Amino acid sequence: MLFLPAVFSFLLLQAPEPHFSVTAGTQAVDLHTFPLGAFATLEFTSPVDVEVRTAFDVRWAEVRPKSAGIQAVIGADQHSIRFRVNRALPLTLECNNDLKRVLHLFFSPPEKNPPAASAPNTRYFAAGMHEAGLIELKDGETLYLAKGAWVKGAVRIVGARGAAILGRGILDGTALPPRARNMIYAERTEGLTIQGITIFNSPGWTVLLRNSRGARIDGVNILNPAPHYGTDGFDLVSSTDVVVENAFVRTNDDCVAIKNLDDVPMSNITVRKSVFWNMPVGGNALEIGFELRGAPLSKVRFEDIDIIRVERGAAISIHNGDAATVDDVVFDNIRVENASRKLIDFAVLYAQYGVDRPAAQEERRRLLDPGGAWDGHLRATPAERVERAKNRGHIRNVLVRNLHVVEGALPYSVIAGFDAGHLVENVTIEGLRYLGRPLRTPAEAKLVTEHATAVRFR
Repeated sequence: MLFLPAVFSFLLLQAPEPHFSVTAGTQAVDLHTFPLGAFATLEFTSPVDVEVRTAFDVRWAEVRPKSAGIQAVIGADQHSIRFRVNRALPLTLECNNDLKRVLHLFFSPPEKNPPAASAPNTRYFAAGMHEAGLIELKDGETLYLAKGAWVKGAVRIVGARGAAILGRGILDGTALPPRARNMIYAERTEGLTIQGITIFNSPGWTVLLRNSRGARIDGVNILNPAPHYGTDGFDLVSSTDVVVENAFVRTNDDCVAIKNLDDVPMSNITVRKSVFWNMPVGGNALEIGFELRGAPLSKVRFEDIDIIRVERGAAISIHNGDAATVDDVVFDNIRVENASRKLIDFAVLYAQYGVDRPAAQEERRRLLDPGGAWDGHLRATPAERVERAKNRGHIRNVLVRNLHVVEGALPYSVIAGFDAGHLVENVTIEGLRYLGRPLRTPAEAKLVTEHATAVRFR
């Protein structure tokens, strides 16, 4: 994992020219400008008309996710765009198909019972700029970022029960202290709540939940514009009974990654009602893997999700780079707007992230398969593959239901086991559609299979 605070500082301190101004109803919206556009956080209380004025000529405008059903209307002067927002959700406005000038508007519902500044066991950050550094939370403590708070720092929670991170403020990783590789690091926690905040510019994995139970993550927005690999949105690692919902992630790596680094059984993980954008440096949108040490992983659900862009990897993926058995996984009601490379990608692999990878980085680089189907895949001779098979696992009982590609080209898909003893088994693809047209065969779906059994279309 890279830690490059100087790069982040340089990127964000260039003071890019403002491309947008926004009003919601009659109120001017406070925008935060960064080199790839601007963003704002807004409270949604009732339907509101939004007007965006641009510093550039606009001939085409789209509001994503498309499932929101919002039609952007360009004004006669080609410098204004109007649309109506009918519910709280994260919206992205693209103009002229220019992904370097994008506006993100994060609409959130009103807060319920926000704490007072004097509330016990509460670390309260009011509106304004704060140089917080590393914030550590203990049992029952709450970190509250009020609306308008811009907090430069990171959060560490280890061995705590009932901790919470709440509010409508912004947690900024532009200049993190040396100890902080993650914006939020939570290890061995129980009943953790993260709700409502926006996280900006993480230097590494953004929210890392490790060996924890009962976490609830709701309404969190993650925006990582820095152009390097290693900035996963949510990493749910060796954890059980986790729910992530109403989230937004735009990052240059996995938007969500479910991993097992601690070789403990994992189950009951749900990601739902969220919007994701995977940028072109690396990663996937919805990922299980690569790191899946020997203990089983089961009962994973991805539900009611909009993937507005996949610029590098796959829309939905399971990459088993270790010896685990991945079982009972459901991808349900997933809408894909633009996926430039892969749609479905389920594979059992020998990879640079596995427990049996070469110890020397130079050797891993030598074995990498550049330009291959999988980032991180390591080449092996037939004899080496026989040896590596003892550390390979399985993928079983996967349901892909109502996966719809609603825009763009149809990407290819791949389902591949490692060998005859380490298969991908019992995959059901039900209700797959491209631009409204049902895809009922591997050929129609551009699906390639290898060491895979009982792959069925319905």
